[in-house]
This record gives sequence, structure tokens and C-alpha cells, in this order.
Amino acid sequence: MNSVAELAKYIGLDKVPKSWYEAYKNINKEEIFLEKLLDKRYFSNIIEFYRINDEEFKTNLFKTIKLIKKDKKLQLILYLFYYILFIDQTGLYKDIWNWEISNNLFKSAGNYMLPVIALLSGYEIHKKNMEKRNFDKEQIEEQIKNIKECCFLDKKRFNIDGIGFRQMVWGSYFINGKIIQVGRLQYEYPDEIPNEVLKYKEGNYMYIHIPRGCILNIEQVNDSICKSKNKIKIFYPEIDISKLQYYTESWLLSNELDDILDKESNILKFKNKFDIIKQTENNKEFLNFVFQEKGEKINFNFLKEDTKLQKELKKYLVNNKKLHIGLGVLKNN
Repeated sequence: MNSVAELAKYIGLDKVPKSWYEAYKNINKEEIFLEKLLDKRYFSNIIEFYRINDEEFKTNLFKTIKLIKKDKKLQLILYLFYYILFIDQTGLYKDIWNWEISNNLFKSAGNYMLPVIALLSGYEIHKKNMEKRNFDKEQIEEQIKNIKECCFLDKKRFNIDGIGFRQMVWGSYFINGKIIQVGRLQYEYPDEIPNEVLKYKEGNYMYIHIPRGCILNIEQVNDSICKSKNKIKIFYPEIDISKLQYYTESWLLSNELDDILDKESNILKFKNKFDIIKQTENNKEFLNFVFQEKGEKINFNFLKEDTKLQKELKKYLVNNKKLHIGLGVLKNN
């Protein structure tokens, strides 16, 4: 049996993620059934369910399935991903946000379709969770749409054939029934709530996510928050909505935006809907969401300036100024 360190090195990870050690101990105690998962007909049903019609994507996906079927190490790594995302009940998936990647990732073995296959392997779990949560037709459509978007977003942003680890874990939130979409915003039923939030205001909390790609229209935001209460009541009956509160943590709550944007901007209107209780220095958040950049060593002078927000934020970064993300609780709603 391969060691967990050998598996990490095999796909180009410089450091073994902490979650791998715990997952590896458990999967070694079980038989690994991959025949169904790696069956082309079975996976054809999966991509049909998520309405994935891109021929290049499908070709790359099925090539990778063939590759995995011939490679015992990749099979073990795939199952390890699947275990962390969908079987483990101790929260190992949270560690994926910290998996340290490098330019060597998938250079010698595997490719970025491996995380796609791991994510889509949760297909049957997704269907069961949607049924368990009594998702209506509208919500099921939103779920399908979001999984499909997860599969293509990193291609658009970073020009990779597949997805990165972060997109893999993000998609798993939908599959595990943790996130619903109501209009412009998404709502997560969190496993843990920051102490700062709980100390600031008591309540039963939902976390607000703000999907990228669309204008942040404040009327749509207000409409989503209003409609979300009834949806949460139906889909998450264990939550007492009489005590429902919302919080978020985002670059959209950064104090620097007060100096950058016009007072009438939708972003500032959104920011002002929250009592901001904490600011954390974090340039990466801006680089990812505003500039679609990733990595540790980025020359700020070459950041694009297609929008006013990009131009102003670039000035901050070029002048060595610090940027933050804010943690905030929604004001009385």
C-alpha cells in the first residue's frame, strides 16, 4: 500500500494536507469500490443530469476516467477526495481551503479533471439531499446550475482544463445540502459560527454568499433576503426563523471601499446593510474576486484595469497599502 506522502508527491503536492492523514487511516479499513464510479455510462448520466454539454469538457473528463482506471494511485487519491468531501462527518473538508499547491500540481500524474470527477461523484448524494430538504423545482434548478458553473469557472478564470481544490470543496457544499440560492444571494447553513458573531448578537445564523459574475443590485439583494426566510423555513425546518440572523465575511465589507467607491454605489449600499465587527488583512481575497488572479507572487503593476474598482484597488496595491475583508452581521432585517 502506498503511503499518504507518496500519494501527495505523486500529483505534485509539496506538502501532505493534514486531512489526508486522517482520511487515509479510515479508507485503509474499507474496501474501495470504484467500478461504478468509473463506468462511462454511469458518468454519462451524471453529466446529463447537470446539463454539461461542452464536448471538449466531456472528452477531457472521459480521458481522465480512462487514465484513473489504469492507475491504482490515482484511484486511491480519487477515493480519498471523495471520502473527505462526502463520507467523513468530522469536518475534514474544511482543510481543503488550506491545501498548498504549487506549479508542480498534476505535472507528472493526473490533471485538473480529477477534482471534477471527485465532485461529480457526489451526484447520488446530491439527489438524496435535495429530496431530504424538500427542495422545490426552482431550487433544484439552482442547484444544477451551480454545480455546472463550478465545473467551468476555473477554466474561465485561470484557463485550466478542470477545477482547483477550492472549487471542488465549494461545489461539495451544494451537494451536501449546505447551500441554497434565492435570487441574487446564496445562503449557507454553517457548521460553525465565529465567536465574534455569536457574542455580538444571539440568534440562529445563516451565512450569506454573494455569487460573482453579476452586478450587485441592491434591490435584488433586498428581495433575496426577504424571500430567503420562507425558503429557509421550508428547507431547514430545524431552524427557528423567529430568531433568524445573517452574517457574512467578504471583501465587500472592507473599510477601504469607503475611500474608493462613490457613496451611491451598490457595493457600499450592501456594505452598509451590515454591522461590521472585524477587519482582517487579506489581499488574496481581492486578487481572486476582483482581478481573477491567484498565486503568491503577483506583480501588482500588471493587474488589469478594466473597471473603476480594479483601477482604484490597483492603486492601493501598487502603493503598498493594505486591504481587508470584513466580518459583519446583517442589521435588523
